[in-house]
Amino acid sequence: MSGSQTLDLTGVVCPLNWVKAKLALEQLDPGDELILLLDPGEPIDSVPRSALEDGHSVRVEGTSVTIVKGG
Repeated sequence: MSGSQTLDLTGVVCPLNWVKAKLALEQLDPGDELILLLDPGEPIDSVPRSALEDGHSVRVEGTSVTIVKGG
């Protein structure tokens, strides 16, 4: 798979939203984008932080998080 994928995780509680995002990232190639739609609050705080800790690039725009898979 290449390019980008969008995953709607609104209504999914922490840490299950990061688990689902991580599983989706495993299907992508380095440099591909995963766009997550998240709830405000804890999800929008914890998911980008977890992605950064795993070595990915992250951009947050409101409740949308774009993760670029690291190498």
